[in-house]
Amino acid sequence: MKQQFSIKKLALICGTALSINALPVLAQNNVSVSAPQTPLNPIIVTATRTPTKAEDVLADFVYIGPEEIAQAAQTSLADLLQQQRGIQISGYGGSGNLTGVNLRGTSNGQSLLLIDGVRIDSSAAGGPILNQIPLALIDHIEIVFGAQSTLYGANAIGGVIQIFTKNGGGPTQFTASSGYGSYGTSINNAAITGSLGDANKTKYSVGFSQEHSAGFNTVASNNPCTTQNPNNYGCVFPSGATSYTRLGTTAQFSQEWQAGQEMGVKIFATSNSYQYPNSTTQSTYQIMNVGDNYEPFYGQQVNRFSTFTGYSKNKINEVWESNFQVSAVSNAQQLLWSGVGSNSANDVINMPEYDFLWQNTIKVGSDTLQLLVERRNQYVYVNNSDNVTGCISYYGTNCTVDQKRYTNSIAGSYDLKRGDHLATFSLRNDTITSFNPKTTGGAAYGYFITPQWRTNINYNTGYRVPTFNDMYYPGQANPNLVPETSQNMEVGLTYENKISSNKLVAYQNKISNYIEPNLSNPANPCTGLTPCTPINLGSVMIKGLSGGSTTYVGNFLLKGSVDYLHALDQNTNYYLPRRAKLTSNIAIEYRKGKVNLGTNVTYTGQTFDTLNNSAAYTNGSYTLLGLYSSYEIDRNWKAFARWNNVTNVQYQTVYGYNNMGSNIFAGVSYSYR
Repeated sequence: MKQQFSIKKLALICGTALSINALPVLAQNNVSVSAPQTPLNPIIVTATRTPTKAEDVLADFVYIGPEEIAQAAQTSLADLLQQQRGIQISGYGGSGNLTGVNLRGTSNGQSLLLIDGVRIDSSAAGGPILNQIPLALIDHIEIVFGAQSTLYGANAIGGVIQIFTKNGGGPTQFTASSGYGSYGTSINNAAITGSLGDANKTKYSVGFSQEHSAGFNTVASNNPCTTQNPNNYGCVFPSGATSYTRLGTTAQFSQEWQAGQEMGVKIFATSNSYQYPNSTTQSTYQIMNVGDNYEPFYGQQVNRFSTFTGYSKNKINEVWESNFQVSAVSNAQQLLWSGVGSNSANDVINMPEYDFLWQNTIKVGSDTLQLLVERRNQYVYVNNSDNVTGCISYYGTNCTVDQKRYTNSIAGSYDLKRGDHLATFSLRNDTITSFNPKTTGGAAYGYFITPQWRTNINYNTGYRVPTFNDMYYPGQANPNLVPETSQNMEVGLTYENKISSNKLVAYQNKISNYIEPNLSNPANPCTGLTPCTPINLGSVMIKGLSGGSTTYVGNFLLKGSVDYLHALDQNTNYYLPRRAKLTSNIAIEYRKGKVNLGTNVTYTGQTFDTLNNSAAYTNGSYTLLGLYSSYEIDRNWKAFARWNNVTNVQYQTVYGYNNMGSNIFAGVSYSYR
């Protein structure tokens, strides 16, 4: 791994990002901008479950708007998230492959992903499924940090990522784009939104997306499963490109049959088929013995995911609004090992879910009271092959997993505003199959020192239950795991005006009974001899400082952020794997007339890849430079281009796996309004 960043350059980036915080004070008397919807004044839904002005949101959050998403081009959802404050990612290379997200140092399984209000995660493995979601189908994204279990239940220890697809309404709008770039990557998408009737009573939105990439070699030269670096088991991965194909569609239809009375449906569906490097032995049941004849091959995983949601939003009277929602989630994964003789496999995992939510919002003067009840049914049906898991020969367990889990919840929150004072109080109780009932709570207080300056202090508790894989996966499960619990506290200082938004947050998240897998990587492969059994670490302390700024200066948009993270296993004093102590982002964008030019720089520090912080298995620090541009040919047509990883940095976020080198993508878009 090449060292890409000197101490002087690091200091320059950190200093530049921090100095952006001072720009509003210097520039506010000389620069003015209009007040339409911008990243400075969004309406945030996720932090309180109701639309709230950004200045009144007490939780720490990040907003990614439609324009930033449109400029991302071939950038994956995970890579776009990495460019935001408080977020790190770790992946096995390529847009189609598995990628985990860490919100302020917590694990992927400790974060919650919602799409249009519907909980989206893997019931088997836990956590968001980022490689499943086409970026082109997203309108905007909200990320709320800190324990959110009192609002969303189990697993929201690190925070919540909510994706919003395009809403219908207004005049008919049609958009489409097509592009092609490096690694044979093609992305095509189209969407239509609008309404029927003079009063916009019937609204609709439909979108489609198609992606394909021939891919690249994800096996790095330091991967122990290469011919250059054979490990103790002698496995050999293939060194060719691994491709992916991702398809997606989204649709929304709603009807307001009377003022304040609306019914509708929302649909979201994707399919992602991707290859990954693997190696098998001709020994029976994958027994890993030195000297065996290993055969490299490409495994294939096919993930199919869909949600269908029906809702009824009803204004009961002037102070009471009811929202009843029913969601059905279909989540299926198929793992294919073909062409490897007796070791071929065709494993299928089906993870259907059903959610019933009744949320009531009641106005109490200028305050807001929320009451909700929820029922969530989860099912996991797995047909494992002995070649993949070794479940018959070694562990005496059944290859079939058939499990279910029910969650009954009741929650309430109260938001108040008194002059310069803001406060939020929340309480929730969840009863989950096979676990004791859990009550979580939170309180937050904010004070406007001036109309521009605000300070806040937040305290929330959270919890996470072990996943189905944690407890039942053949040969790699630990049925004795207990749920995690967390106590999150943070203090923040915010400065906002018409041209800038600046935030500094200090936080501490103490997690008890922290569940950490015995990480699967080339340095520590999951095999019949060394299964990757998850364990409760005991106590983990995550502390950090997060600062960010967004500022308009004339035709320029300036963004910067710096994050310092200290994530420690208090029992061993080892640092949590795949967490960098220092990350930083800078973005500069220039707009004038028909031209839009921009650049972004992302720095991520060194990470360990093993629980014992072995110096032999670390991921070096890296800096990524991106450039993008667009030109309006006329009122309907636009040409765009993006160049990611301009300096062709060779970097890894999981030991032994390459990420994309320098890559270019260009295309055209059409918009009819």
